[in-house]
Amino acid sequence: MDYFQGTQRFIDYIEDHLDEEIDIDEAVSKSYISKFHFYRLFKAIVGITVHEYIKGRKLSKAAEHLRNTNDDILKTAVKYGFNSQEVFTRNFKKLFHYPPARFRSMNDYNWRSSRTNKINIDAIKLQIKNVSGKIVVNEKIEIIKDLRLVGIERVTNDNNSFTVIEAMEHFIQEAERIPNCVNETIYRVCYDIDHSEEIAQYKELIAVEVTDHSDLPLGMTAKCIEYAKMVTYNHEGKLFAGEEEKIINTYQFLYSYRIPYLEYELTNELLLERYGANFKGPHREDSTMGISFSIR
Repeated sequence: MDYFQGTQRFIDYIEDHLDEEIDIDEAVSKSYISKFHFYRLFKAIVGITVHEYIKGRKLSKAAEHLRNTNDDILKTAVKYGFNSQEVFTRNFKKLFHYPPARFRSMNDYNWRSSRTNKINIDAIKLQIKNVSGKIVVNEKIEIIKDLRLVGIERVTNDNNSFTVIEAMEHFIQEAERIPNCVNETIYRVCYDIDHSEEIAQYKELIAVEVTDHSDLPLGMTAKCIEYAKMVTYNHEGKLFAGEEEKIINTYQFLYSYRIPYLEYELTNELLLERYGANFKGPHREDSTMGISFSIR
């Protein structure tokens, strides 16, 4: 699976439709990458979200249009998808530091340094290749069959990633109520991904493996993963680079430097973390934890 080519197809589609109302779902479909993973890959690699990139490109094309034509500001705003001159002006000023009317009259202003340029995928690919060659991460393909889990389920999204540790600590306090445990490994499983909003929501289950989940403790959820093909990364070292960055750093690393070169196609079915005997804690260099992505 060439994730770089997929991203390039998305970028080219956006560029061809900047003066139209862009259907983001249609644009993402051109990448042949699942929406859930595409949003994560794009932000990790480019540094901004899909929506921020599209808005920046539209504003940059609008700036060119203002410089090269005599069209009034409202017409330009509408042409590039802004519903009102007020909204256009507010966003334009945020990017270029001046409102459109003043911007147009400032011949000596180097506005190009503030613009959002079309992404150069070849340059990004070279940068990722150079960096990833200096970092060691183990990677393997595995099959999961009949994994029975019991734990605490919640609905969450990537913006709530900083609450994972709190949720896990709560589960550890309740885990002694679970009968038939196989071992002390803790699983965090994300599934049932909902793309109806800009930020995808999903169910998260923090759980342990059991031999039988018929005796379900009050307030807990049972889940059986009957079959899943996974690519697993054993990430060694700290999960946290700082108190404000939390576990999301690990995912940013994987989406930036490992997944772009993955030969398999990621699916939306499962994300799975495993905290086993080799996990010494989130701040320790000798910690090891597993992160698995479902693939086809």
